[in-house]
Amino acid sequence: MRYLIFVALAFVLWFVMFVLKPLNFWVMMAFSTSVLYAISILYYRDQLNRENFKVTEILIGISSAVVLYLIFCFGKFILDKYGIIPNHNQNISSVYANREALPSWMVALLLFFPIGFGEEMFWRGYLQRLLSNKYNKWIGLFITVFFYTAVHIPTMNPILLLASFLVGVYWGLIFLWRGNIIAAVISHMLWDPFIFVIFPIK
Repeated sequence: MRYLIFVALAFVLWFVMFVLKPLNFWVMMAFSTSVLYAISILYYRDQLNRENFKVTEILIGISSAVVLYLIFCFGKFILDKYGIIPNHNQNISSVYANREALPSWMVALLLFFPIGFGEEMFWRGYLQRLLSNKYNKWIGLFITVFFYTAVHIPTMNPILLLASFLVGVYWGLIFLWRGNIIAAVISHMLWDPFIFVIFPIK
């Protein structure tokens, strides 16, 4: 059950980042995701094997990032039209609030690497893979999505929790489909800077 210690560490790191905020948010995020990546690579050194870097995986990663962005655009349209979540625009604005802590180009670079990269390597590349091997692929997916969503609870932001759940399912399914982390990690690394900096949805 060593993985529970690492998940608990992720909870602590996210709580410090989003609630205590002792340092610049992006510096803390880059540090936290780098720590999680180090854990993932310690236990699964084969995640980035050269044979997994195929044109198919790269194209799926790029196209899935585009599809996910369009899904979020549609989701914003639904929220605006039907008001399913009260004060959703205020909650969305709070998600983007930290963007001003550093120059936009720097935030985009950090979101690409190490943040998007490190998150995906830990949550799907380490945790989901471990749990899928320990139990089965669907239990592995379910537990990983649960933890990935729950780690954002300290934000008390329903939009961020919903977004975390959706992307957790999305990238988790890509990881199940492809059998390796490449497509999911490329998707995450591209989607983060696009939705937060380049073409924000708000």
